[in-house]
Amino acid sequence: MSTNQERRAEARQRLREQMEAQARREKQLKIAGASVVVVVLLGIVGVVVWNKAEQSRAEQYAADWVTCEYAQDTSPMEKVDPAEFEDQGPEIVAEARRFNEQVDEIEESKREMDPPTGDQARRGTAEIVVTTGSGEIPLTLDREGAPCNVASFVHLAEQEYFDDTECHRLTQGGEGSQLSVLQCGDPTGTGLSGPGYSIVDEPPTDLPVAEDGSGMSVYPRGTVAMAKSQAPNSAGSQFFLVYEDSMLPPEYSVMGTIGEPGLEVLDEIADAGTKSDDQSDPDYEAPRRPVVIEKVTVGAQEGLPEA
Repeated sequence: MSTNQERRAEARQRLREQMEAQARREKQLKIAGASVVVVVLLGIVGVVVWNKAEQSRAEQYAADWVTCEYAQDTSPMEKVDPAEFEDQGPEIVAEARRFNEQVDEIEESKREMDPPTGDQARRGTAEIVVTTGSGEIPLTLDREGAPCNVASFVHLAEQEYFDDTECHRLTQGGEGSQLSVLQCGDPTGTGLSGPGYSIVDEPPTDLPVAEDGSGMSVYPRGTVAMAKSQAPNSAGSQFFLVYEDSMLPPEYSVMGTIGEPGLEVLDEIADAGTKSDDQSDPDYEAPRRPVVIEKVTVGAQEGLPEA
């Protein structure tokens, strides 16, 4: 039988063991609690990092790619009623009839295409060769200045849209004129047709300002730009090649530059002159030596961002 002293010693021992066991349990709970906190914090940090990464990717995508607006319009050209012009004389009536004949010709020979799809790159260049009966005209298109217009040009070239078409207009500067360009890109050869869609304007911001106070900008020799009407966002497939410094409002989208061999070809075309300088003549500003684009070839495309 145990003595009182032994029983007290055993009781103290059991109490010590219980206290140590309790201390171990509390320590384990604290460790477990700390682990949960760490996991939660890591999760929060992970979400924040992921959100920032996604935001960064979205910002980079927006910096590299653009959604272009291409407005489609495939409605036919409207004719006029010559009878409405009878009070203006027979010459005007005849002009109205000629216009209607031209409309018929345009409707028969026009080419309509679907515009490019998907987002378009904001940067990168495309090497283009315009092969004409007068020689090759190399172009370097730069997407940074006009990504939507360059994308459309490359798209049309790849679809052989420009092949076997005639450049319809040659302007020669000189007295009373500040424009020296060869204009191409209309399969009907009239300057009145396009691909069935139009492109948003991407006006240049870095052209020199004309020194005559006119507010015009100087499109330097060697510039390739999109032609358009006075209406906004009306460019389609027609483009012009500048062979001498020309003054225009700063609203024509500049796509790139013409290589030196191409400028030599353009100089020869310009030297041959035009068929007529009479604005009432159907051949007004038509190149005297016909300029036929045999094909447009898309070569290397460099510096494009990764999709």
